[in-house]
This record gives sequence, C-alpha cells and structure tokens, in this order.
Amino acid sequence: MKKIFNFALYDFANSAFTTIIITFIFSTYFAKEIAPNPILGQSYWGWTIGITGIVVAIIGPILGNFADKKKFTEFFIKIFTVICISLTCLLWFSKPSEKYLLYTLLIVGLANIFYELSLIFYNSILKRISNNKNLGKSSGFSFGLGYVGGILILIICIKIFIDNSDLPFGLTKENFENIRATSIVVALWYLIFSMPFMLSLKKITIKNRYQKDKKNIKDLVWNKGLNNIGKFLLARMLYADGLNAIIVMGGIFAVGVFNLEIKDLLILSILMNVTAFSGAIIGGYANDKFNSKSVIIFSLLGLIISSAIILFLKTKIFFLIFASINGFFIGPIQSASRVFISRSINENNQASGFGLFALSGKLTSFIGPILVSTITFITNSQRIGFSSAIFLLLIGLLILLKVKKN
Repeated sequence: MKKIFNFALYDFANSAFTTIIITFIFSTYFAKEIAPNPILGQSYWGWTIGITGIVVAIIGPILGNFADKKKFTEFFIKIFTVICISLTCLLWFSKPSEKYLLYTLLIVGLANIFYELSLIFYNSILKRISNNKNLGKSSGFSFGLGYVGGILILIICIKIFIDNSDLPFGLTKENFENIRATSIVVALWYLIFSMPFMLSLKKITIKNRYQKDKKNIKDLVWNKGLNNIGKFLLARMLYADGLNAIIVMGGIFAVGVFNLEIKDLLILSILMNVTAFSGAIIGGYANDKFNSKSVIIFSLLGLIISSAIILFLKTKIFFLIFASINGFFIGPIQSASRVFISRSINENNQASGFGLFALSGKLTSFIGPILVSTITFITNSQRIGFSSAIFLLLIGLLILLKVKKN
C-alpha cells in the first residue's frame, strides 16, 4: 500500500504544473496580459503546447526503449522532474508585456516537454507497484489524488496570491507579481510532494528478471499489420488529441466565452476536480470488474455529449454544471487508457510501451490545440474553434470499437 500511495503522491505533486501553469492561472495571465489580445493568446498558447507534443512524440519511444534496455527508468524520472521544476521557476520573470511573449512561450514549452517525458517513465512503474487484480484501482487512486492536488494548489494560489489584498513575502500586484509568484509556488509544491516517490524509486526499479522478454518497439505494435495494441494506440492518439485540446484550452475558452473571473475559475476548477476525482475512483473499480475498453467507451460517449451541449449554452451556471460533468468522464478515460497498456505489455517492456503510449498521445497532439486555435483564429469564434475537439473524440471512439478487450 505504501508503494501505491507514494506513486499516487507523485500525481498529487505534478498536478500543480498542469493546473496552475498549463490550464488555469498562468495560461489566462499570458492570454490577457502578455499576448496582444485573448484570441491571439489562445492561439499562441495552443500552438506552443502542440509543438511540445511533437517533440515528446519523437523522442519518447526512443528514450523508453533505451530505459528498458539500460535500466534508466529511475534516472529519467528524477532528472526530467528536476528540470521541469527548475524551468517553472523561471516563469517568475514573465512580466506583463509583449516583450516577454517569446520568453514565456519558450519556458512553458520546454517545461512541458520535460513534464511529459517524466510521465512516460512514471506510468511505466504502475505494474511494479501493483498487480493485475488491482491495476485499475491503483491507477484510479493516483489520478484521483492528482485531482485533489489540483484543487488544493489552485485554492492556495487564488486565496493567498490573487484574491487577497494582504499579499505575503512583500509581493505587490504591480506588474502582476502575485500572479508570477504562483510559478514559484508550483515548483516548490512539485518538488516537496514528489520526493517520497523519487526516494522510493530505487527499491521499485529493481533489475528485471526476464531479459529474453524484451522486444523491439516495432514488435510491440506490428505483426503483419497493426496488432491489438497498435489499434488501441491509434484510437487513443485521436481521442487524446481531443481530450488534450479540452484540457489545454479549457481555461481560456471559459474566460473568453463565458467571461469567467478568477473566483469563477476557482469554482470551475473545484467542481471539475471533484467530479474527476469521483470519476477516476469509480472508473478504477469498474476497470478491474469489467475491462479498460468498456470504461473508455462509456466515458468517451459521456464526454462527447456533454461537450456538445456546452457549445450551445449561454449562461454561466449551466456551463459550470456541464463542465463538471465533463470532469467526471475525463478521469476514467485517462486512468483506463494507462491500465490498458500496463495489462497488455509485460513488465520488461513497460517503458517502451509507455514511450509508444506517449507517442500515441503526442504524435498528433498538436492537432487538437492547433486545430482549435486555428479555427478560432479564422472564424474569430471560440465556440466554433472548440467544436473541433469533439470531432477528434468521436473519430477516436469509432476506431476503439474495433479493438479487442484486454
């Protein structure tokens, strides 16, 4: 149980980066105060995250295969985590001026690359801290704890650094020092709560027993055509694109379309994280009782329907309700996808498998954010731009129907 808790605590730690930097506070700050206007801000931010996805897709499988052969999993988790944390600190220097536009995008892009690379090797540990009977529960618990971490760090940042007239550490709201300081808070949070997991890694990443079971990357997905894992990764590639677009662009969409203020964003994040936590835990149990494919299909259908409804909503209250419903389905999709790969690949090829898993999630990850950003730019409508994410979810679902249960 201690191994599972330490594993989940890493999710608790790194959720600060995605919640504060990528999705809510810093992305919104960039769009409103650094970029020329929110429309261009959404476009620039989406393009940057999309480009980082291409980089991870290219080098992820190579590093994963190398880690399996040379037993570098522990080293890669630690070094990539430390680099991401260090780069996040540098966002303190992103002042509210167009002069810092390229600087901010460069730092965010690099930090996101190392964050995503660390996840490849973190995910590959799942099978070593759990077993086939409770992989779903373990994966769901770690995602659930990650959502709790997202709620807590957002509350802390907003209540102490944003919605507060008496700022700590001599900070002022001039030049948005209070907003920029959240990058330092994220870095410290990430470092402190990831330590138990990173200190326990040496015991977890013991020498693999069956060296003969190691496979080439191609053999994992190809056997005179795409095998079942290959078909799953293709489906996942497409629905992950849609999911990525929703997560990355969600905060900017909410602000631009429904005029959400900081307090509204706090409510939205709490609601979505609470429902995502519930979805991840329930989905974890369903995963072990049924199978990963069924959980993913059910969750994708729910996400597609609720997202389509959001496009036609006019009032803030109904947006909050259906965005919360979205959150409930996001957790099981992410958790069950990770379990599918863990169960489908033997222990000696986990890093290679999750390198390919990252490839499927990042090879075309630029399509989601860039498609949303570009259509938004062309139509000058965030609603129309956001609809492209639903299309990607639907195509991924149709391909997933052809995948056999693991």
